Amino acid sequence: MEHRKKAKTDDYGKRTQSLPTDLITEILLRLPEKSVARFSCVSKLWSSITTDPSFISSFETRSSRQRLLLCLQKGGELFVSSIPQHTQNSNMSYSSSLSFDHHHMTKFKASSSSTESVHGLICFESENPIVWNPSTRQFVTLPTIPKPCKSWKETILFLGYDPIEGKHKVVCIPDGKTCYVCRVYTLGSVQESWRTVKINHKHRSSWDTVGRCINGVIYYLTFPCQGDDYIGRLACFNRYDHSRFWILEDAQKHKWSSQDILSPFGDCGMETDFNLTGFTHAGEFIYVPNTFRHLFYTLLYDPVRNSWRRFEFKEMAGDKSVSNGLVREYRLHAFPNHIDSQISL
Repeated sequence: MEHRKKAKTDDYGKRTQSLPTDLITEILLRLPEKSVARFSCVSKLWSSITTDPSFISSFETRSSRQRLLLCLQKGGELFVSSIPQHTQNSNMSYSSSLSFDHHHMTKFKASSSSTESVHGLICFESENPIVWNPSTRQFVTLPTIPKPCKSWKETILFLGYDPIEGKHKVVCIPDGKTCYVCRVYTLGSVQESWRTVKINHKHRSSWDTVGRCINGVIYYLTFPCQGDDYIGRLACFNRYDHSRFWILEDAQKHKWSSQDILSPFGDCGMETDFNLTGFTHAGEFIYVPNTFRHLFYTLLYDPVRNSWRRFEFKEMAGDKSVSNGLVREYRLHAFPNHIDSQISL
């Protein structure tokens, strides 16, 4: 029986290898990311196609519809779901229900913070930094960060992309301390170690600061505001007062503009307190709850149309915490403008 099964597998492998490589590539580019990850195990040829940089770039271009990725984390357990960010044709507000998928990663701290999603990759702070690709379910643990003195006891991580080298890089600075240098780790580099890079301007980062990579430049703040990418430009707002936000119009001239925000909650009758966590590239405001009830939901608000989309999460695979009202045990990570990626780690 085993011999017959092996013969069928060998015949299947021979048939797939007889297909032209261009045809295989075109077929794979038309598949969803989960199917691509599964079919990469068919043969060495298919695996080499899905890990080729040109295929990865073409796949991202074809599947560039952005989503809001939400992760509930408890230790090494991650429950992941996503919300489509594409603009609706209707001005009507509506609600929808989605479920969570289960992911597991080792060496996770209970209170791991995270970077933004860059080309579908996310970096988590843990005992050692962890870079994760939700589409392929792959993750890689980086080496221990060199900490030359006590001021580096607590650190902040940023994830960026260098368009000149075509490489993703993890940047590390001390948390809340004046620094002259930073640590940089290049993903996919032959030299798997952290480099020390001098900083042109001495500065001190604020606690819980968030970085945004735009056109190869990492922006982060040194005062308690939240920074994000608003319609392709850097925007920031006070995390304690969401009535106004500022948009960077010209980085070289330090020119900013401000815009008032009208809260959507008066018309929606929302009872749960929400935090403004960022913006979609289409200009929608993303609100996530800062407390959890029996039903967990998030809100996308379009200030131009004065419409909103509410997404409820009623089920987590293998876990009944949502239905039992125990979701407060989890830490919420929100990643706006996330895309599916076949980048191999």
